[in-house]
Amino acid sequence: MAAVFGDWEESYAFLPKLILALEVSNPGTIFPPRYQDEEIQPPVPGNNRHFKRLFWAFKPCIDGFPYYVPVIQVDGTFLTIKYKGTLLIANGADANRAVYPLAFAIVEGENIDSYGWFFRQIQLHVTRRTNLTIISDRHAGIRAAILGLDPTWNWSQRWCIRHFKSNWNHHFKRKKLADSL
Repeated sequence: MAAVFGDWEESYAFLPKLILALEVSNPGTIFPPRYQDEEIQPPVPGNNRHFKRLFWAFKPCIDGFPYYVPVIQVDGTFLTIKYKGTLLIANGADANRAVYPLAFAIVEGENIDSYGWFFRQIQLHVTRRTNLTIISDRHAGIRAAILGLDPTWNWSQRWCIRHFKSNWNHHFKRKKLADSL
């Protein structure tokens, strides 16, 4: 497989070219700074840069979101490759309940800091809407990150019913209780 696709190091080294290709082929697509040293100082050519986080949102998705329901569903999935991390995804929904991809991020893990950063990127680059509702699982980092945002945005959080049911069934082992939900 490495002979065809390259190894993990080659894949991460290819990331800047991939981002550039996406920016050129999708004008207006958002890719803010993505290396640890870029958040502190401008990058110096020739220096090794350390990948920290990556956020992206496609321009058509950004442009369409004001016309959709003011709800964002957020979820994450673990990257289980050589380099660990978490892929965060924010989706919207239209009036027909069709899923609408909104923003994506690769972060170091599911925690308050990474979720807070993800939500700030959404506020900064995707939507200036206030009174949004975030639907998610019951991850403590999501709730804490939302509470840590600027309160004038008035974002609230609700739990995804699928995750709620899964947690309920895990907690209540009796079939009658689990089936009652």
